[in-house]
Amino acid sequence: MINKIPDPKLASPSIERMHMTPIISDPDWHQRAQEVLAALRKRKTPLTDDFAEDITALITRAHRVNNFRELHERILGRLDRLCDRAQSLLLPKMVVSVTGASGGIGKETILQAAQSRMVKKVIGLVRANSHGPATGNVMDLTDRMYLEGLDGYRANIEIRTYNDFAVESSVEEPVDVFIHTIGQGRKPAPINPDTLEPIGKPPTREELLSRNQAVLKQVVACTHGASPKALNIFVTNPIGLRLMQVVLDAGVNANKILGFGGELDSARFRHFIWQALEAGGHGVLDVRAQVIGEHNNNMIPLQGSEVTFANGVTLSIERCVAEGLLSTKKVRQIMDRTIQRGIEIVESQGSSAIRSPARGLVVMFEKLLCGKVVNGLSYRLDCNGQLCFVGGPVRLHNGLTLVPEPLEHPFTLTRSEKKEWLKTMQANCVSSDRHHPVLNP
Repeated sequence: MINKIPDPKLASPSIERMHMTPIISDPDWHQRAQEVLAALRKRKTPLTDDFAEDITALITRAHRVNNFRELHERILGRLDRLCDRAQSLLLPKMVVSVTGASGGIGKETILQAAQSRMVKKVIGLVRANSHGPATGNVMDLTDRMYLEGLDGYRANIEIRTYNDFAVESSVEEPVDVFIHTIGQGRKPAPINPDTLEPIGKPPTREELLSRNQAVLKQVVACTHGASPKALNIFVTNPIGLRLMQVVLDAGVNANKILGFGGELDSARFRHFIWQALEAGGHGVLDVRAQVIGEHNNNMIPLQGSEVTFANGVTLSIERCVAEGLLSTKKVRQIMDRTIQRGIEIVESQGSSAIRSPARGLVVMFEKLLCGKVVNGLSYRLDCNGQLCFVGGPVRLHNGLTLVPEPLEHPFTLTRSEKKEWLKTMQANCVSSDRHHPVLNP
């Protein structure tokens, strides 16, 4: 028997304060938990009672606890994870396809997707000459997953060539989500082994764009022809308006195109804020940080990003500076390092980041399916009705259709940030001489 959830109006003062100042990823945790419980009641599975009892017990305890740290770390965090897991059981399982499956990010993305409870099948797509190595990699990944025990979830994994996929997909269930990792990543200039000096220069942004536009054009023509209603998530470098123009030219609707970048940039920003405050002796429970705009040196880390401390107080980065917890110089260093983190990794390991983008791609996909807002590059209309491709909050609506959220969700922009945002929008508008069937349902 499922107990009645306590009314949030009867909560203790500390809980009321928490409700006004969200400290977990989903601020409407009470309403969300009720909705999950209602859905679980309708779905008769062996796990229903276990989930319902766990969630109900946590909500009940959250209304009685007075210790803020315990509330955040032990109760609400676990409640958030339980609700995510419950929702993953209630949602239909997806077919996910990963392009560039023989590359570093592609391999890791296949592993992450195969372990997601929201995925029933993962199809890795490769060129014909990469089919053997990619198949061997899947064998290795599968063995690795079963080393971790039999209690975890595992989707089926298949490797196909693009040509085979284009032919066979018409007689199979369509792909729901394409995760595009295809293309050349950033690399530093090669090193002379004798002198240890760079030989020549690394590929410029224009050279990388030209190469990856040609590759992406062929791949998207194949994938869109096979599953025209699928959501497309891109991590191909350099992600931005000009690269995505190739995708629009292939006939993909603008509300089916999502660029990865904002989630990773925000995670890096969050990491460096946390690191700086902990080093200063300040106990931190949570950091809610956001970076908007482009996924390059023009990105905009927001000073309205918030930190929740161990005593329950939540302050914006601006307030942290005003209270003397961070210096203006330190905040500037944090922002600069966030912007330069990608090249820092390239120069250190000789290639672009692999594991964090792969994990981030699957986390973004899972959050979207759970109805949450993600930070990604998407098409949105500016104040003049022009279509722009920029990074900001976005969510799914009516299936797998992307809808941009208001920019100031959840943070308020400063005057300088608004100015930078408008500048970014103007620089990333779709050319008016191009006509595309964009933003159609």
